[in-house]
Order: sequence, then structure tokens, then C-alpha cells
Amino acid sequence: MSGLDFELNLVQLRRAWAAIDREFSSHGLVLRRGSNFEQIEALAAAGNLPLLEGHWTPSLNTYTPSQAFWLGLFDEEGGLVGRVCARFDPMEYPVCLTDFWRRYFHRCYPNVEGGQVQLAAQQPRVGQRITGHVVYIGGTVVSGDWQGKKLGALLNRLAQIEALDEWRANFFYGWVQGFNFKDGFWRDCGFTRAHFNALRWAGPLPKTLDPNLILVANTADDVCDLIDRIVDEDRAASSDRKAV
Repeated sequence: MSGLDFELNLVQLRRAWAAIDREFSSHGLVLRRGSNFEQIEALAAAGNLPLLEGHWTPSLNTYTPSQAFWLGLFDEEGGLVGRVCARFDPMEYPVCLTDFWRRYFHRCYPNVEGGQVQLAAQQPRVGQRITGHVVYIGGTVVSGDWQGKKLGALLNRLAQIEALDEWRANFFYGWVQGFNFKDGFWRDCGFTRAHFNALRWAGPLPKTLDPNLILVANTADDVCDLIDRIVDEDRAASSDRKAV
């Protein structure tokens, strides 16, 4: 995998983007995009939301606008009520996603013994088969007062659409910890594939990492299919409203 081998339907993509934005607007929320992760960290702290974890925290990472972005939802008072992040990781064969994970987790996550976590030498095949233009989606959080409205799922959908438009990536993925796995949520986020125990670990893990990390993922074709579904559902809902 090294990029798209087809032309995006940008008109359809923007229809889907607008449909999701209308959902946010219907709740009185405003969508903003940024690449300053110190800023989104400060906004989370001000709103008593969880801070960014290892993949995103500015204490361990420095991202430029060409590498990563965040999407934030803001209420009428300007407070942050929801967030998702996306990062572009281009890689070329023979480097694969498993190689990337081995370095990344070791750098960003401590183990229980005071060192850094290590991946086992033998790893599942799923990450070994992926290379090219890859996007990681994570850092999702929604304020407790706003849960139950599927805002986190909508943010994940929109992040994939934005990333496809921005980077023309061919693989999109996120992590779900096994103890927090809810079958409906990852599907609501638009992901179509789930790989349980997608990593194997060497040594004990901290409480912040579940041994069963579940990889949820999409190809570029899957995201394009998601775009079509969003547009079709929006048209159907509009027709229903007109019929009332």
C-alpha cells in the first residue's frame, strides 16, 4: 500500500462532511480543527476532560499541521465537550506497521518495572501486511454531560473523512482496549474490521495498557463506502422530514 489508486469523489466527500456537521449544529455545538496539541491539551484541562495519552501528548510528541490534526466540539460558552485526533504515518516497504508500533509503544509507554514496554519478537500478521500511507485515529473523548448522543462516533467518522481528503491515505486504524470494548461503538465510528489481540507483549504492562489491544480499521475503500452511507442516510432523513 502506498497511496490511492483511484480518484476521490470530492463532491460526495463534502456532502458527507456537511451531513455530520449538521448533526453537531443540531446540538448547538461548533466544530473546530487545529494542529496545536498544546492548545487542545489546555482546553481539555479547562473542561475537566481526560488529557491526551502517549500517542498524542505534547510532552512526548511534536506534530506539524502536515502530520496531525485534532477535531474539537465546543458548546455555546466555548468550552470543549468532545475531541478526536488523527496522525499521518507514511511508510515504505520493507517498513510495516508492526515495525512502527514496536518503536512507538516503546518510546511512549513505560512498563511496571520503570523501563519502557516492549513488543514480543513474534507478532500477529495483521500489522506485518500493512505499509504505505497510514492514518491513526485516537484520543477520542466526550464530556459526560454530552454522552449518549453518539458524538464520539461522529467525530471518528469525520476524522477519517478529513484524513482521506487531506492525506489520500489507504489505511485507517484505531485502538480499543479489551476491557473497554463495546461492539456497537467501533461500528458506529465507521470502522468495519476488528482484530483482537493485535499486539503481543514482552513483559508486564502498566495499568494504562490492556494486554488485549483490539485493532479497529478501514481501508480507503471502506471510508469511501462510509461516505456513501452517510450521504444516503442524510438524504433519507431529509425526505422523511419533508414528508411530515
